[in-house]
Amino acid sequence: MAEKRSGPPPVVYFGIGCSVISLALGLIIGISALAENNGFSLNNQIAGYIIFHPDLMVFGVIGGLLITEKLELMEKFSILGKARISRLIVSLLFPGVFISSAGILVGMVLIQDLGLLLVTGASILFLYYMTSRRNPGLAYIKQVSGAAILAMALAATANLNLFITESTELAYMTLLFPVLYVLAERMELGYVRGMKTSLIRVQSILSWILVIVAFMSVEINIGTLPGILMLISITILIALILVSIYYDPTFRHLKKKSHLQSFMQKGIIISYLWLFLGLLLFILQVIRGHGFLDPAAHSIALGFIGTFIVAHSPVIFPLTLKKKAVQENVTYLPIIVITVANVMRIFGDLSLNVSWVSSAVSYASGYVILLAIIAFVYNLRRIMSTGHPVHGVVNA
Repeated sequence: MAEKRSGPPPVVYFGIGCSVISLALGLIIGISALAENNGFSLNNQIAGYIIFHPDLMVFGVIGGLLITEKLELMEKFSILGKARISRLIVSLLFPGVFISSAGILVGMVLIQDLGLLLVTGASILFLYYMTSRRNPGLAYIKQVSGAAILAMALAATANLNLFITESTELAYMTLLFPVLYVLAERMELGYVRGMKTSLIRVQSILSWILVIVAFMSVEINIGTLPGILMLISITILIALILVSIYYDPTFRHLKKKSHLQSFMQKGIIISYLWLFLGLLLFILQVIRGHGFLDPAAHSIALGFIGTFIVAHSPVIFPLTLKKKAVQENVTYLPIIVITVANVMRIFGDLSLNVSWVSSAVSYASGYVILLAIIAFVYNLRRIMSTGHPVHGVVNA
């Protein structure tokens, strides 16, 4: 009898590999653009590719990692007979990201559009899986996840006619995907801790409304209406965040905390601080019309999502990779370094017109992000071992 495979299915490694490739490409482009924008490089051709940097980072990296986390469960979910939805999603998502980027690179709109349509198709399949009755979980929480993935699908569709870097409304809607997705997972903990089903039902309805309103802000170009619609969407989102925080066990005082719980708690709190700052900067961008888009987007993408991934990595990655782990061996190094990188980038961008030092700080933040990634990998290697079984869910 053949020995039963103990590791994750190959599709999981494929998803992680493609996410890493997207991250590498996105970082090269991002650092090149930082150099060009801050006067540290001349005639840098790579910096011109910044227009598809958000696609790589949001669809390829964030989307790729969030989907990869679910791939093993999706292996058991078939559609159209025997087609595994996990294989269909990854075969659409990552080729879509790379094909779209290649289309922009060579200046061929049809290739770019083909890639974005593949990303949209992957999003629709992921939406179907997350909201399906065959997928276990409370229906209303699954609907919030569905609203998040709808934002991803609509962002890719809107990207057919508009670059994310050129539209405040589209940049905000693109980031709604990971923000709402994380909130849905926090609602699940809140439900366990006493959040009533009726309240979750209201939140699920509001999550769909805020995504649709955000999409309307992108598509309707009449006077000040796009800005008004975007502010309405942000207001609803802030209300959902505040409710989530109220019921989130992370924000409750624990008499006894393990080292891992303390690590995760501090990371999550820092994440939410970046989220609120990012939303505030988006509001200022709508009111002022310029000067706040980059720091707003990076405060959420790098500050909120990046720190959130770091905070949960000691639990998520060993579980996903089926590795044994000593999770109490976590160090605060990756959280410290990514926070320093965020501070340098956000506040460097906000003070660019003050002095040349601000430009240098903003540019240097790209290399500090590289250090944060190294610290992140070091932390994972430190906790993974052969001596202890991987733990389950940690309430943080």
